[in-house]
Amino acid sequence: MDDSFDRLAVFQTDEGITLAFGERTYFIGVDEPFYNIAQKALAQEDYVPFYVEMAKREGLGEELRDALLREVTRLERE
Repeated sequence: MDDSFDRLAVFQTDEGITLAFGERTYFIGVDEPFYNIAQKALAQEDYVPFYVEMAKREGLGEELRDALLREVTRLERE
C-alpha cells in the first residue's frame, strides 16, 4: 500500500463531529440533522454513513447511492 492511502478520522467535541479524509475535512454541527445519525453510527462503530455524508457534500451522493444499491443487488444474487 502506498503512502497516499486515505483513512477516515472522526473527532467528536461538544460543538459537533469533524470528519477528516485525506486532505478534506467536514464538520457536522450539533444543530444539523445528520448529527443524530452520526451519533448512532459512532455508537455502533459503523462508519459507512460518514462516507455517504462526505459523498453527499461533494455532490456525489446520488452516484454513491446508486453504486451501493448495485453492489447490494450483486451480493444478493451471489
